[in-house]
Amino acid sequence: MSPRFYIAAAVVVALLQSGALASMIYDRAQRITTGREVVLESRMRDPRDLFRGHFVTLNLDVGELRTDQVPVDRAFTRNETVFVELEEGDGPFWRARKLWHEIPATAEGVFLKARMQTTPLSGISFYRISFPFDRYFAPKERALEIENIRSDGKLGVILAVSNDGTGYIKGLSIDGKRIYDEPLY
Repeated sequence: MSPRFYIAAAVVVALLQSGALASMIYDRAQRITTGREVVLESRMRDPRDLFRGHFVTLNLDVGELRTDQVPVDRAFTRNETVFVELEEGDGPFWRARKLWHEIPATAEGVFLKARMQTTPLSGISFYRISFPFDRYFAPKERALEIENIRSDGKLGVILAVSNDGTGYIKGLSIDGKRIYDEPLY
């Protein structure tokens, strides 16, 4: 095979990889700009990790739901995909309204896709749910700043939620005041 063939093949592979990467970035940016914006209350823990870099583990209030306060459409199993139906709360934060196995066909609300971690057992009266965005990675300066302000007020995680229930972190707020917007690109 001639050197031109290898060069052409390398160019095609590079273009395909660049196109795939561009598609992922564009898709994320589109979902952030067009998704329904909700703010969830969170507490933070573990601000840094030696191997993973600087991040904040988000402990969302909708990630631990009492069984006597949030109805379910039917029983759940561990590691099952769930959809948390959200409703606006009295203040700046949204709260869980109901847990679903799938988004209802006639639904008009906001549904956030998650995974069931713990189902109620004897003595445990809550559901523990994990979200794909439970960790918020930030540059070192931003992570340290967030660590310093976390006890000063109520942290809000601003999400863009798409129609399929996928949530993307759009920004952060403290006591309802937006302190950070995630860049689109």
